[in-house]
Amino acid sequence: MCLREGRLLMSYGYRRAPYGNRVRVSADHGVTWGEELVISADVATGDLWYPSTVELADGALVTVWYESMEDTRLAVLRQARWRLE
Repeated sequence: MCLREGRLLMSYGYRRAPYGNRVRVSADHGVTWGEELVISADVATGDLWYPSTVELADGALVTVWYESMEDTRLAVLRQARWRLE
């Protein structure tokens, strides 16, 4: 996604322990990417998918994803509200 100030933000599921979601930011249109930022690291299994991030009017970011619950066939939607520093 393109942030209001012009940088690109990429969110993705991290499927190695500790499982969770991470983002990276690019200031040069995707030629290079900054260090990983951990959004969540408490997912029970590596079965997590489709993180999507939006920027709110106040500059906060919200990332939403789904993950499978451990030892069940159920999945849940989760979200994290956070800010780039």
